[in-house]
Amino acid sequence: MSEKKLHKKKEQGAETRKKLYDCAKQLFTEHDYASVSVKNITDAAGVTKGTFYVHFESKYALVASLIAVSAAQLDLEYKTFLNTLPPDMPVSGVLLALTEKIAAVISETVGYETMKAVYQMQLTRTVNVEGMKSYSRELYHLICGILEQGIRRGELKTTLPPQVLSRHLVMALRGLCYEWCIRYPDFDLKEQAVEHTRLLIDGIAKSTIN
Repeated sequence: MSEKKLHKKKEQGAETRKKLYDCAKQLFTEHDYASVSVKNITDAAGVTKGTFYVHFESKYALVASLIAVSAAQLDLEYKTFLNTLPPDMPVSGVLLALTEKIAAVISETVGYETMKAVYQMQLTRTVNVEGMKSYSRELYHLICGILEQGIRRGELKTTLPPQVLSRHLVMALRGLCYEWCIRYPDFDLKEQAVEHTRLLIDGIAKSTIN
């Protein structure tokens, strides 16, 4: 096969994979995750089931990949947002602004149905969601970097390592998202996330725990 034909085949494959991603993502926002079949996805994408299995081993493999890609995209959006904040902004303000941004993205862009499906997958462990919960995720590094800056500036007087604190902050956000899911729509995620993060920051600033 010539190099030109090989390049074209790769492009077509990438387009097909993206189409499957997009159609699956749309279906998962409209229907319960468990009720969406491979056939539903291939019908929406206009491809055969055989083509689907060229790109993914199963529906679960597609979902795991989709989650990993989505998490990476969200983290990039958060990183871009942080770069828009003033460099001399107090660390407490940066953390609160980032928290509000995360809550806004989850509630207004990701949406309730998608988050509900993600929690279902995490609880049933039918899908590998490591890309969403891994401690190597960029979100942890972003928050850890903010905390390190706060400690250097003397804004946070704590003996706890920033890596540990970042995990606690993310766990708190995850817990709030779960609360939002079970109380939806009678729970303001942005308001509650900012309020709870402010309490955590106050606690961190005063912490002397060894």
